[in-house]
Formats: sequence, C-alpha cells, structure tokens
Amino acid sequence: MGLAVQARGLVAALGVALLSGCATNAPQATAIATPPPAVPAPRPTLAPALPGPWRITKTEWRQADEDGFGEFLREIAESGCTTTVSCMRSAANFYRDSDPPSFLFHADCAKWAYMLRAYYASKNGLPFSYVDRVSGDGADLRYGATSNLALERRDLVDGGTGINTVAELQTLHDRVWTATFRMDPAAQAPVAQDFYSPKIQPGSIRAGTAIYDITGHVMIVYDITADGSILYMDAHPDETVSRGVYGRHVPRSPAWLGGGFKNFRPLKLVGAELRPDGTYVGGHIVMAANDEIADFSLEQYRGNVADAQGGDPQFRYNNASLDLYEYARAAMSNGGFAYNPVYEIEVAMGSLCRDAQNRTREADARVRSGFAALYADLSKISDQWRQRDRRIVYHGLSLRETLAETYAAQEQACVSDAGRGTREAGNPLAQFVRRSPETDVQRLILQIDDSVTFTAMQPVGY
Repeated sequence: MGLAVQARGLVAALGVALLSGCATNAPQATAIATPPPAVPAPRPTLAPALPGPWRITKTEWRQADEDGFGEFLREIAESGCTTTVSCMRSAANFYRDSDPPSFLFHADCAKWAYMLRAYYASKNGLPFSYVDRVSGDGADLRYGATSNLALERRDLVDGGTGINTVAELQTLHDRVWTATFRMDPAAQAPVAQDFYSPKIQPGSIRAGTAIYDITGHVMIVYDITADGSILYMDAHPDETVSRGVYGRHVPRSPAWLGGGFKNFRPLKLVGAELRPDGTYVGGHIVMAANDEIADFSLEQYRGNVADAQGGDPQFRYNNASLDLYEYARAAMSNGGFAYNPVYEIEVAMGSLCRDAQNRTREADARVRSGFAALYADLSKISDQWRQRDRRIVYHGLSLRETLAETYAAQEQACVSDAGRGTREAGNPLAQFVRRSPETDVQRLILQIDDSVTFTAMQPVGY
C-alpha cells in the first residue's frame, strides 16, 4: 500500500531547456519485542571517471555496472540537493571533478532519467543507445490514448577520436521526452524501445528503475528499504529535484501505455575494433529482445493469478490477495512489510503539495487522483485498525489525533512553502481537499475509531 508521495544538461550557453512535459485515558503503550535489524549489504564502490573524452572500454553493461549506476543515483538522492544543476555540481556527484567548469545539467523528469544514465555511461566507458524518434496518434504524443512507437535509435559509437559527451548530452536532451516512455512493453518494432517491463521482485526493481506516470511524469528509483518502500527522486519542469515513495498516487496503467516500472534494456556493442589501448572503435548497438531478458515480465499489468476472474489484474503473495501497490511492498520486502499510517500520510501530503504548487493541468490531475487514493487508503486503514489487523503499526495513544495533527502540520507546511514564509499564496491544496466526500481526507480522519487503544502487535508477514 502506498500513500506516498512523487538533462537541459549542458553548458550554460544552452539557455532555457525545452522541457518534456510531495492527553487521553487510553492505557500507556507497552514495548514489544522486535527482531534485530537485517545487516545491510555493503554498498558498491564507484570507480574514478575515465580521463579524456567518452571512450568505450566495455561492450555491455554488467551487474557491477548496474550496481554502480544505482550507487551513483543513491548518493545524489541522499544528499538532499534541490535542483538538477546543483545536484550534479555538488559533492554528491562522484564524478563532478571530471566535468568542465562550464558544464551544467538542466533537466525535467524524462530527461533527468535518461541523462543520468548517459552521464554515468560516459564516466565508465559504457556503450549507450536511445530512441530519438517516436510516432503516435493525437496532437500531443505525451498523452495519447494509444501506444507510441519507436521509429529510430541513436547509437553512441566512438569513431576513433572519442565521443563528445557534452554535445551528445545536448542531443539526448533535445530528443527524449515523456512520449518516449509511452510504449507498449510487448512491442519490439519498428525498432527496440529503451526499456523493458521487469518482474516485481528484489533485484529487478532496483536503484536505476524508472517509474512512468501516464499523466505525464517520470521518476527514478534510488533505493529499496527493508519494509519494501520503493524510494525515488524526480525532476520537475522548473528543474527542482524532489524525493518520494512509490504508491497509489502513481496510477495503474494499461499495458499498452507502458506506465509503471521500467528498466533500461540490456544492450551490447558488436562489430567494434578493440584497440591496443583497450578502447572499442566503431561497431553498432544491439538491444536485447524481450525473450532474452531473464526478468522481463508483464506481471505489473496482468497480475500473477493465472485463473483470475474479471478484467482487473489480481495479485497474491503467500496466498494473500493484494492490490498492485500492496503486492509491490510485499514482494520487495519478502513479505515483511507493515503499514505506519502516520508516516504514510506525511509522505503523501508532501507529494500532493509539490504537485499542487506546480499549477499545471497534469499536476492538478495528479493531485485530484492522489487525494482520492489517499482517502481510499485511509478508509482501508481505518477498517483494518478497527479489526486490530496486525499489519497496522502505531505505537502512540490516539491514532486519530496523531493523524489529524500530522495532516494539519503538512497542510501548514504547504502554505509556508507556497508563500515563501507568508500566507500570501494561500493554501494550494484547499481547492482539492473538499471537492467531494471521497477526497475530504480531514473529515475521514476525524471519523477514525479511537476506542481501539491497543498497541499494534508485531506485523505478520505475507
């Protein structure tokens, strides 16, 4: 379950980017025994950037390269940097000292995901290729009702003098947008697309996985927590960078629109000449087909119940029926996740605030659907709390009061952010909150049954 929230990369002379498209009488809570925390795996060590221009020293991305890319993203995300330019110029960017002083990294959401990948490839001698022309129906390919098609690809191949990283990042910036993500994952023609749909499992959903929101947004995963939370960072049209947690605010997508989890497709440089200095010159890029990718799966669209009845996909984990968002948490935590409603509403409100401040048609649509999802989730949590469901974890004295206080604090923080410390801009969330009974989250919180005063027991894994 998630109540969670949600490159113009170049030299300064590029100017403005073309953008593609969060006191009671109850008994005192008692301590409960918890198992010792799992020992986290050691984090990968990043290799120094190769000197000079972009040279290809590896013909394909191996697991160590994917792990390194994930660590590169994780360090940037964990730094708290707030814009694409500042993120890449800060110490959080392991490779910043190898960049020219004039190098700037401007991006919105779609370009951010692509350019981070290409930038990392340039520092590590890796091949890269991307779709640079798409077609589709409708006036705006970012929001079409049918799948877009990949028409042409651009291979970044060393002609003998190295690849000009800045020039290639500029070209990449100008040619990718959210329309590039809007593709049926089963389609493999006219040319291969850049992503594949992974199985929802540890190791397949990972740092470096993109998340495509079909209302016009892209996020990139930077970490998975022990409780199965999928953490992402994202860039926005004003080039700010934020962080969030995957959840119901990312709408379910039909397969033909390609929303949801997307991994960069494996590729290989073939036909290249290996020079004595260890670099590869010439050749061309071959993309892996779907049936060649071990963890390719349409599970996120079709569910994992083979004999499911009805049109909606169904998910089961250890014989428990779950929705997509619950299943993702269960699968990524190996069945050990629990819901902390206070944490969940705090994260969700932050995401809704950021979208409400954007004041675009697409952002407004995400806020409306986000409030509806938040209301539905809280309704379910309220029922589970009343039934003493051990998956709901809360250790305070009044769930209702704590949720109300958390909601009010997040609402006030949004007012402060919007008005830069004043109330002049008002509350950007106000126009959405009480639009209908199904989105009035504050009213729902006040209806939570506070006669349930037990401390939630250790959650049961799925």
